[in-house]
Amino acid sequence: MDIYAQIAEKIIREQEAIIGPVALEQAQKVPGLTVDAQVHEISFNGDKKEIIEQLVRKYEALFGRTSIEVCKEAVRDILPKASKDQLPQLLLH
Repeated sequence: MDIYAQIAEKIIREQEAIIGPVALEQAQKVPGLTVDAQVHEISFNGDKKEIIEQLVRKYEALFGRTSIEVCKEAVRDILPKASKDQLPQLLLH
């Protein structure tokens, strides 16, 4: 699984722990992101970095700034494995 799929999966799972099935429903609405609900298999069609940012923004639109903090926390252990230019800025602040 590539770094972007790992990031998306961690974010979705963390959001699911907080808001339940709405997290998966919202992830499935992000253009370019496909999530297999059964096994949480992630695939992308487009700029992966931009799609991850749209995923985080989707949660922010529903639940505010706290959702971004939840996303950052979810991927904290993955961030050192990726270069800063691979990651959306909102996950780095």
